[in-house]
This record gives sequence, C-alpha cells and structure tokens, in this order.
Amino acid sequence: MSTSGHETGHAAGPTDRIDRTSWIDLIGARRAVDGSWRLGETEPGPHGSVQRPLHLRSFGTDVTAVLLTPDATSPSAVVVVPFYDTDTLLGRPSPLYPAGRPGPGRDYALRLAARGLGVLAVPWWAELLAEREGPTELSARYGPPAAAHAAQHPGVTGLGRSVADLLLAIDALTETPGVDADRIGTFGHSLGGKHALFLAALDPRIRAAVVHEPGVGFAHSNWQDPWYLGDQVPRHRDLDELTGLISPRPILYAGGGASDGSHNADIAQRAQQHWPDSGFDVLMHNTGHPLPDHVFAACASWLTDHLN
Repeated sequence: MSTSGHETGHAAGPTDRIDRTSWIDLIGARRAVDGSWRLGETEPGPHGSVQRPLHLRSFGTDVTAVLLTPDATSPSAVVVVPFYDTDTLLGRPSPLYPAGRPGPGRDYALRLAARGLGVLAVPWWAELLAEREGPTELSARYGPPAAAHAAQHPGVTGLGRSVADLLLAIDALTETPGVDADRIGTFGHSLGGKHALFLAALDPRIRAAVVHEPGVGFAHSNWQDPWYLGDQVPRHRDLDELTGLISPRPILYAGGGASDGSHNADIAQRAQQHWPDSGFDVLMHNTGHPLPDHVFAACASWLTDHLN
C-alpha cells in the first residue's frame, strides 16, 4: 500500500508553513518515490499487547518496524520510538547492545507498552545497511552506508532519509485500526532524540514529543556527520528555530549534561520562547549521556499524561 501523506492537525500561519517547508527542503525530508507500507499478521505481544510488523519500503530498503497496541477495543495512543534497531527497543539482545552490556536499559518500547501505551519501534536505515558483525565505531560502521546513500540520492541528507522513513510510518499509523491518529507521540534518546526532534518539528501529526540528549544546537553534537547533515549544516539558522516549529504542541526536552545541559542552555531558552505560556518542559539530570531508568520513567509518565 502506498500513500503520499500530507500535513494535518497543526493550525499554522503562513510564516510557520514557510519555515517548515524550508527545513524540509534543507534536509531533503520527503518520502521516497518508492515509499510504501503494509502491515503484517497480528500475534500476541508483551504485556498483553497485540504485536504486528509494519513493513516499510523506502529508498530501496526494507525497513521493518514493530507496532505494539494494547489489547483493547478502543483505539490507543501510540508513541513512535526511533533507534538503531528494534531488538534493543524490545529488550532483546542485539549486536550493538548484547545481553550483559553495562548501563541503563534501552528497552524503551517494552517499558512504554507496559504502561498501556501503543508503541511503534522503528529501526534506523543506516544500521540496517551496516555490516551486522562489523565495527562499532561510528564512522567505520555508518560511513559506508551514508556514502552510498549520498551517491544514490543527492539532495537527501542522511537525516532527511531518516525523517522520510518516519513520515511514512506516521502515514501507516493514521490508517491502522487500533491506533488513535489524534494521539501519536514520539520519544527518542541520542540518535533517536535527533530523529524524534526533527519528526515532531516537521510533522504536525505528532501531538507530543520527548527528546533526551539530542544535542540542541549544531555546535553541540555531531550533526555534521554524513549520516545526519554532512555539509548541509546551515550557518545562519539553528535548532531553536527548528524546535520552535513544534509549538504549541508540548515537548519535554531532557539532558544529562553531555549533549544537552548548561553549555547549550542559551539556545534551549531561545527555543522555549516559541511557547509564550507553557508546553516546553525541561528535565536535566546531569549524570551524562545515557538515559537513567528513573529519568526514563519520568519521561514515560510525561508522555502518558500528554497523550492520555
């Protein structure tokens, strides 16, 4: 099934539309010409949920997301969670995060489902195209897929391709039984935080967003890497403008002092000015880049409150 999709839901003025379009053009965040999707068979999922694969075809790559919805008769809110792979999000060992690797859990989709939320776990195209047992260093692992993408799809940045995949996934969600199309949110940590930030800014169908350690400000993270923006990092605009496109929809901006903290508080404050009353919430924990379990619990509660 193929869809073209369109922006809905956010009452935007002319300037807002122009700014959103300019960001879409800047990163090339437009659905691939081969963009299509189909839902797979239903089977029992964790925590009493119903589980279905969502097969996306985008830029010549098959991307299989996993949709979990509560086993209930009424349509549910769904949180879109982009990350490296779906195994990690669902609490299964993966080459990147094998069992026993130290650090907080990254089973975000599993824990959101345990709260009764619907979840769409979406893997990253560059991880799908990387050598499965290859190096874990970023440039060695994702540089080759990014270079191949740039040669095949000029004008579409690596980040633009990621957002295009997510736009296609939202198209599918809005037509899927069991999903409340008016209660779609997004959550992301690190790479997923970058993707969630751009998704929420560029797709008004997202009703609430949580981003943890995305690196707000082009000077404060690796936005110049080829799987993000490469040489398309703009010189005369920054992410306070991009983030402002989410307003008046609510966002929780969270950081641990690595990519996001006191060092980029000024640009976060400029972004916050796009919410003259309320809706831009901040959660800083100053324990580094990983997302501690107790901070994730606070993020999940915030999402539950804003989507339910």
